[in-house]
Amino acid sequence: MSFDDKRSYVSSLIKHAICVCKVPEGYEKGGVVAEQRLSRKEIRQPDSFVSLSVHIIEWMKEHPGSLIYGIVGVVVATALVTGWWAWQKHRERRAEIGLYEATKLVNARPANRSNAMEHLQKLISDYGNTAAAALVHWHLGHLYFEGEDYTAALTAYRKVQQQFSKASQPLMVALVTLDVAYAQEAGGACDPEAITSFEAVLQLPAHWLRGEAYLGIGRCHENTGASHKAVAVYERALSDGAINESTRQMIYEHITFLQLPAKEQGQGREAVTPNKP
Repeated sequence: MSFDDKRSYVSSLIKHAICVCKVPEGYEKGGVVAEQRLSRKEIRQPDSFVSLSVHIIEWMKEHPGSLIYGIVGVVVATALVTGWWAWQKHRERRAEIGLYEATKLVNARPANRSNAMEHLQKLISDYGNTAAAALVHWHLGHLYFEGEDYTAALTAYRKVQQQFSKASQPLMVALVTLDVAYAQEAGGACDPEAITSFEAVLQLPAHWLRGEAYLGIGRCHENTGASHKAVAVYERALSDGAINESTRQMIYEHITFLQLPAKEQGQGREAVTPNKP
């Protein structure tokens, strides 16, 4: 092989080696090199947040009137909501003060019943949709009950029931349910209305009222002539650990009375029938 041929051969080997170094074996043209170029292209693309901000600024420049109206609208709406909230708080406060004044009339001795009722009815008229209105109806129901207007008392207690929930005011729900039962019993609607209400009290988490509920159920059975049902209820009450000693004594008296001969029961019935506490 001549010198020129050798030089040509060596030159071809060098070129081949250079090509191999530039693009290693196993990497095609669309591989890493293409991906690197694509990444650079993506980097050069505009940021979406920046683009949106630019569009917003341009819109604000083009529509200054709409921007001003929008800001004014938000300010006015905020002022209206704040004003309404402050007005409602003021009404709630006034209703609470009025209720306090009315309860002083109710609890006075001797009680100024007619004046108290007038005051409570005015509170309902002026602040009927406030939280204090429920307590106003409750006190009004007590006054109706004391005046033996049991229908009006029941209506007032029902309105209280509609405004209290078992979740947030379980004690008030239990008390009002017991008052409803008393009004039903006093109004002659013992079975099933009053019994159902007394039973509802037993299902509520007010254990100190359970004795009154048992006594109410028993009285209703007595008034309807179902003495055996009354005795069963009283015995059920005696097995209830939540019943206090004074209530137990009253229950024993009822059971003793029911076990007397019919003639003696007639003579003593008035003395053992309790009124609403």
